[in-house]
Amino acid sequence: MSVTSKIKKRTALLAEVARRFPLRGLIAHRQPTSTTVLWLHHRYPDSWLGFIGSGDSVLKDVALINALAEADIDFRVVSGNAIGSITNSTIVYSIDAYNPNRLLNYSASLMTTLRQLEAQGNTLYPSADEAELWENKGFMHRRFDELGINSPETLIIDRHTDLGATLDGAGFEFPLLVKEPHSNNSQGVHKIASIAELQTLRRRLEHDGANELLVQRLLDMRRDLRVTMIGGEIVHHYWRINTSDEWMPTTTRKGSQVDFVSFPEQWRSTIVGAMDKLGLRNGAFDVCWDADDLDTEPYFLEVSPAYTPNPAPTAPFAERPYSDFKAQSFGRDSYTAAFAELVFDLHRRMVAAWGIASHRT
Repeated sequence: MSVTSKIKKRTALLAEVARRFPLRGLIAHRQPTSTTVLWLHHRYPDSWLGFIGSGDSVLKDVALINALAEADIDFRVVSGNAIGSITNSTIVYSIDAYNPNRLLNYSASLMTTLRQLEAQGNTLYPSADEAELWENKGFMHRRFDELGINSPETLIIDRHTDLGATLDGAGFEFPLLVKEPHSNNSQGVHKIASIAELQTLRRRLEHDGANELLVQRLLDMRRDLRVTMIGGEIVHHYWRINTSDEWMPTTTRKGSQVDFVSFPEQWRSTIVGAMDKLGLRNGAFDVCWDADDLDTEPYFLEVSPAYTPNPAPTAPFAERPYSDFKAQSFGRDSYTAAFAELVFDLHRRMVAAWGIASHRT
């Protein structure tokens, strides 16, 4: 994507944020004595300019403010590392990197803070247990195994693992899928063709601070299903379909087709049950079937309580390629407007599912 296109998309997103900003709700419900705390950590210690200029946390934070105000919940706002002094409160926040010490493992930095906040008598939404599934794929696959959630056979290797012996012992054959433990949006996902290529990748990632890698059998699949659930209910879903003959990530960034209509109803209870096992009040699964055969048991590729959903196309784009819709940045029928509306709606549902008491102080 060109610099001009990036600027155009960012301008459109910020325009939607500004248009939807709940100023009256913020004024009415921002109370300095409230025991409900809205934590705006904005990827601390990064600057507020960086927060506004990249990522979608600015939209999610504004959607969270709006959802709290619409639910008639008073709150006070705490930003950055000021959260460390909060005790015996209800803390709501958008999951994103929080790394005051600039650790290479930014996920571990966030988790240390969340665990300490809970130890200080705070109730977190999302909880620390829920948040640990965010960008910690090693933890996620260990939980899948513990709970009997079907996923592609996965080995977690570290710098001391004898790659050849471990892969031979597990019966793994190349090509393999290798995932970095802290990654999203199909970034940090590698198709590896040989042991030499895997060793090179491991050395490079170790230099960047990645002490673990996930090595996974490569399923024969050209489509996967993104399922968003809130409060035990499927609220949004779509297929991402790779039209290439070769395996590649199915993210729409790679040009995949998208189907927002069909759903494998025979597996609905299995998908809902997997979310229940994980104890997630809200989250998004990526689900697939080997050889794309819906008569076989589904594989759960990933789950996270923080996710970026794709909206269904608006009427003018219903019969056009999804890439055309995604390229439409401005206007009532644009991707940006539909994306912002979906994020606001999901946050309304999420706050309702959290069950935070509505009150006025």
